[in-house]
Amino acid sequence: MSDTQLDLASPGRTVQENIDLALLAESRGWGGFWVAETTGADAVTTASAVAARLATGRVGTAIVPMQTRNPMLLAMSAAAIGQIAPGGFTLGLGTSTPIIVEDWHATPWGDSPLALTRECVDLTRRLLAGERITTESGRWRFRRAQLLAPPESPPPIYLGALNDRMLELAGEIADGAILNFVTVADVAHAKDRIAAGAARVGRDLDGFELMVFFRATVTDDYARVRHRYQRELLTYVMAPVYERMFAREGFAEACAEVQELWRARERDRALEAIPQALIRERTLVGDAAEIRERLAAYAAAGMDSSMVFPVAIPDEDYVTDAARTIKAMAPGGAA
Repeated sequence: MSDTQLDLASPGRTVQENIDLALLAESRGWGGFWVAETTGADAVTTASAVAARLATGRVGTAIVPMQTRNPMLLAMSAAAIGQIAPGGFTLGLGTSTPIIVEDWHATPWGDSPLALTRECVDLTRRLLAGERITTESGRWRFRRAQLLAPPESPPPIYLGALNDRMLELAGEIADGAILNFVTVADVAHAKDRIAAGAARVGRDLDGFELMVFFRATVTDDYARVRHRYQRELLTYVMAPVYERMFAREGFAEACAEVQELWRARERDRALEAIPQALIRERTLVGDAAEIRERLAAYAAAGMDSSMVFPVAIPDEDYVTDAARTIKAMAPGGAA
């Protein structure tokens, strides 16, 4: 498909479905399995269950909100999953959104995402390294906190990043960055900002991994999945951090229109107002050959690996159709 690694983003609606789909993907040459955390199955349970069944693949979180799990708990979970994931574990962290953190998890989102991220990564790394920590300031206050059995090789920490300052911070302190709903141009832009952050602290980015999270459906009929992708993208159009990214490529007025219609409770019109280009330029919808060409273009722009969430065609059996896309997208075009 391309020179980049192809990993699976957890598409199952249950833990067992995720195990089954992850095993199918591994058998077809996919490289790993990643799990998010919002209000479904928690990331640690799902990642652990899948890690225990894989033969070779890596496992990671993409992403876990930093506000809902303190650095000690993050370090404990990362160390434990790393013991069973055959290809290693990667801790993907992000600031998420106020809706997810405050409304759904009843936790303060925080005033400074950058300060929160820097603090969380620093404390988690120190705990994974076996350090005993006492803190007097910041979001988290520890007293003689220390992992009982820190891992011999601490897992890498990746950041979910979109805006320039977070991308630059990833270049300063992270082992990788995860992009979401981005165009080829966004990837090139992110690569430049990450490099700028690394240069600011005199850091070598050798080994740094730039991942892109995609939604994908192998089909020659976009109309069958149009409404599904409109519903998916609506959540992001309503989030300020994504709105700013979309505006950078000329969709500011469209985002404002969608938000205005939604707040006026004209829900159907809001969905229809999402421009088709906004969806098509940021997702992988097409036949297998078209998707391979799209991934190659992203790789040429600087993407190191792709994380793919199979989106099933709504009128088909969910698991069967997700599996169909996994098979069709398999490296080398395996069937």
